[in-house]
Amino acid sequence: MAGLLILAAAAAVAGPSPNVVSPLVIPAFPKDAPPVEAAVSVGSGQALAAQDVSIWPAGALAAGIGGQVVLTCRVNVHGLAESCRVAYERPFSKGFGKAALALRPLLKLDPRQGPDGPVEASMNIAVVFKPSQVDSNLKAIQSVTMALPPDGGDRQSNLGEHEISARSLLVTDNPIAMRRVTLTDSAVWSHAPDYDAFAAAYPAEGGGVEGYAVAHCRLEATGALGRCVTAKEVPTGHGFGKAAVALASQFRVSPEVAASAPKGAPVEIDVPVRFPAASEPKDRVVRAPIWLAGSDPQTLIRQLPPGLSTKKSSPGSVVRCHVGADGGLTGCETEFTSPDGIDFDEAAVKLASRLRMNLWSADAGPVLGGVVHLPVRVTPDVQAAN
Repeated sequence: MAGLLILAAAAAVAGPSPNVVSPLVIPAFPKDAPPVEAAVSVGSGQALAAQDVSIWPAGALAAGIGGQVVLTCRVNVHGLAESCRVAYERPFSKGFGKAALALRPLLKLDPRQGPDGPVEASMNIAVVFKPSQVDSNLKAIQSVTMALPPDGGDRQSNLGEHEISARSLLVTDNPIAMRRVTLTDSAVWSHAPDYDAFAAAYPAEGGGVEGYAVAHCRLEATGALGRCVTAKEVPTGHGFGKAAVALASQFRVSPEVAASAPKGAPVEIDVPVRFPAASEPKDRVVRAPIWLAGSDPQTLIRQLPPGLSTKKSSPGSVVRCHVGADGGLTGCETEFTSPDGIDFDEAAVKLASRLRMNLWSADAGPVLGGVVHLPVRVTPDVQAAN
């Protein structure tokens, strides 16, 4: 298990959430911050985009300190942030950058539009952390109680019907109850739903539309997920939140990995799920794999024997594989041969067979039982290294 963050997370909030698809208000940032295209607000008195989870660095929350972060994210055609990095953070060393990265699964944005529709693009997203502030109508009541009488006499005293009482005083601060947790920003799944289980999870009231939901769960010592609640649901009223929570029961990490988690605060994790619209193709192609460290194409391609590719502009080979139960690629075969020859094609198939991906994709969907079309090409920097 990697990427553990000690954060304060809001308790689950009961009741429906507004249908917030994408933030619209972009705040003014200092001149040294990169320009932003979308923004979300996180407050100790409000959840992210009015949903059910709010995440703060524990120390900053205790001190009442706010912060500003700009994330540069790769946003796919569905508006999901597949990966992010911190491009700007103020103040430094208070944990706001890590907290903003932990919120990545909760981001559902309007994707950038190309001439033919949505396109994958890099986007700058502002995340503003606003500490809770107490406000009331006390000044308005005081202005009434101290107003001049109609006859122009002396100012009235604060007596009788003008008395300030609990019935007329409104205090607007209502902070969410926070708890200290260890939040994982990544998990290697030992089990996750396959395509059939995923398709069966689409809610009956979904109406064929696309849905997105995030289940926020506790990681148990057995590696199972428990106490899951809906942390994000778009759109509401179609059962996507409940469906994501039910699907989360099928996720596991190995007990050995779960046992290695830090002791103390409970370990919690977000499980993002995108339910495709009925109109989307059902081709089971894995388009956004999360490769496991050491079993990724960038690492393994450097282990190809030197001299396999002699053409600097060679397109390489394309290998077609199926995704097995552990995320490994099986049944790999050459789909498009390389002009570099049969030796290169055979090496590409062997390389692909050593790759392994996580069992849930970066675009919040299954990979088990899916198909991947893998281009294998030796780039100039790899040629130089070999």
